[in-house]
Amino acid sequence: MKLLYSLSLAGTILFASCHNSLPAISLTETTIYTIDTVRMAAAGGDEKAARQKLEEAAALYKKDSTGGIRLYKSAILLKPTAKAYFDLAGALLATRQYNEGIQALSIAEKLGYTPLANVMFRYAYAYAHRPAYQDDHTSNDAHAIHYMELAIQMGYAHPNQFLQQSLFPNEMRLGEFQAVFVNALSGGAVKDPGKSLWDAYTGQFPEVQLPLTIDRSWISNHPYNENVNYIDFQYEKFIPDMRSAHFSREGGEVYYYVATIQKSPAYVALLYCEQYESDGGADTASIPLYTLATYDHQGKIVDRMPVAGQAGAAYPFMVFSIQPSLQFRVQEYTHVFKNNPDSAGYDNNPIIREDPQTPKDFHIAANGKLEQLNAPMALR
Repeated sequence: MKLLYSLSLAGTILFASCHNSLPAISLTETTIYTIDTVRMAAAGGDEKAARQKLEEAAALYKKDSTGGIRLYKSAILLKPTAKAYFDLAGALLATRQYNEGIQALSIAEKLGYTPLANVMFRYAYAYAHRPAYQDDHTSNDAHAIHYMELAIQMGYAHPNQFLQQSLFPNEMRLGEFQAVFVNALSGGAVKDPGKSLWDAYTGQFPEVQLPLTIDRSWISNHPYNENVNYIDFQYEKFIPDMRSAHFSREGGEVYYYVATIQKSPAYVALLYCEQYESDGGADTASIPLYTLATYDHQGKIVDRMPVAGQAGAAYPFMVFSIQPSLQFRVQEYTHVFKNNPDSAGYDNNPIIREDPQTPKDFHIAANGKLEQLNAPMALR
């Protein structure tokens, strides 16, 4: 009886093990994105050969993207792994094959790729760049924002990458993006809502190479509108003048990101501009006013001053030039009108001359203060 019992028990264990494990099969090009088949293929395969093929794919991809992608798929056919699919997805997205890249990410996710936040980031990137299709019920931007939120909530290590124009187009960063981004940071890895708001604000100023000169030509070549670099009103604590514009019923100033001038251990120097907008939209004839502002690393204003553009028709036009040494010059030009503006006004009153005034030289001090210099700046 003991012998029969032992044989019966062994048979039961063997039967159970056969039903609890997936039989190993081989993948093909047509089943590479079929998750059930992928899971069965993952039970077998040549792990060592697949790992070597992945290394070859990464090396070849740098010189030949098409050949590299082919080798990534060859590695998966040898033995599918979450890493192989994640790497394949990266190569596909880099070559603008967004739909297939999303398929590869889906398999990487289902095979348990870690950190999962990195998969969510790539989903967001894929949807942000994927062309729109007429049969889409949910916009690509909505998908991108959804996966951005998940990535941040899962602790994505570089959330400010969502603010980089080179990675995510301006169109995605409109609408509800700002609120979702800040709320996700506040409830995710970053627990200080004020700090996350500050990070979101500073992260959207583009980097700029110095020296920089903002004159009429530069302003003409860098127009702003609400679809590009618009500063949302939730950041008004960093731009106090926004509050009056926010509550104006007859239009007001709209604010735009211009440039990051300097980031130092003591302060951050940023350049933003404002342009008047009526109820009918932006006044394209008006000249923006550019403000240089410095902040400490908690977002408190250290100093600020208008440095370029024009505050209004009655005010001088300013040209701003700043050097890598962080010395800068503000050159004012007063307008001489054809008719006396006190009686004729400024509308339809042509400017016949601009008279340059004595330039004023400043520098950004080590503490972030904007200090005027006594001697003229030697421009280098």
